[in-house]
Amino acid sequence: GHLADRWPRGRLLLLAALGQGGLTLALLPLLSAPSPLPLYLLGFLFAFLEALRMVAAGALLADLLPKEALARARGQLGAFYAAADALSDLAAGLLFTRSRPWTVGLGSGLLFLAAGLYRALPLPPRSSVRPEGGSLLGLRFLWESPSLRPLLLQEALLGLAYAFFAGLLPFVVLRSLGEVSWILGLLGAVQSLGGALGGLLVGAVLGRLREGGTLRLALGLAGLGLLGTALLPPWPLLAGLTFLLGAGGALFGAVAGAVRLSQAPPELRGRVAGGFLFLSGALAPLGPLLGGALAGVALPLPFLLAGGLLLALAPWAGRGWR
Repeated sequence: GHLADRWPRGRLLLLAALGQGGLTLALLPLLSAPSPLPLYLLGFLFAFLEALRMVAAGALLADLLPKEALARARGQLGAFYAAADALSDLAAGLLFTRSRPWTVGLGSGLLFLAAGLYRALPLPPRSSVRPEGGSLLGLRFLWESPSLRPLLLQEALLGLAYAFFAGLLPFVVLRSLGEVSWILGLLGAVQSLGGALGGLLVGAVLGRLREGGTLRLALGLAGLGLLGTALLPPWPLLAGLTFLLGAGGALFGAVAGAVRLSQAPPELRGRVAGGFLFLSGALAPLGPLLGGALAGVALPLPFLLAGGLLLALAPWAGRGWR
């Protein structure tokens, strides 16, 4: 976030994609390395550049679009990303079993192609306001804003609920339901499909329900998905609940991100996006730890608590907004 507020955001996107392409090519001599430590280092650097790319892209999108169009665009991009992510996991696995060098080369080539597309992006004129303050100013802005603080807490709880679900779903499918492993992969694809559809529907839902109504619907869908999972239903019903969870998360993330970035001044948008990403990453380990402790008491308990909390919060989402 600090870099995205001080450097041209289009240049950061270009450099991040070029760096990721180079790191992917660096995998080639390491595929038969005896130690995994170099792979850990590459993974760390790749994730750092991915965070930089996400922050710069979010801030640049808010620079280019008015608030009314920002949520719709975020939803559409999220839908394409979810679809591409689901397909890439399948394609990478199939290609890697046949030719590791070709798989690595294809991945690197796609990242270099992304860098070229970033180079052609339309860029807004640079702001004449000089960024001030440190890296944590974005988090401070989010916390001190009367309208953004409740939204931040709701999104943090939604992220925690998703961590419960992701960490405990294998136990539900493989142990409690006694299903085979391909069912687990199918549920992951269904959740991505729900996220893609939810992202595509952002514009239509916003047109009918406005921002507050869309956030309430999103929390309601996610809460119903989690509460239904607490019943440990057969996998076809569980697939439907997983779809609801994916759709609710996509709706909430698109609208909440648009509200967050549109309220931040241009010279602070990178640190606001980076501060939220930092908070999400800091909370990520808490989900599996807390979910595992609750599941040790009873497997449905974390789903019941998370789903009930989201449904209880849903009526308050966006209250007082137009």
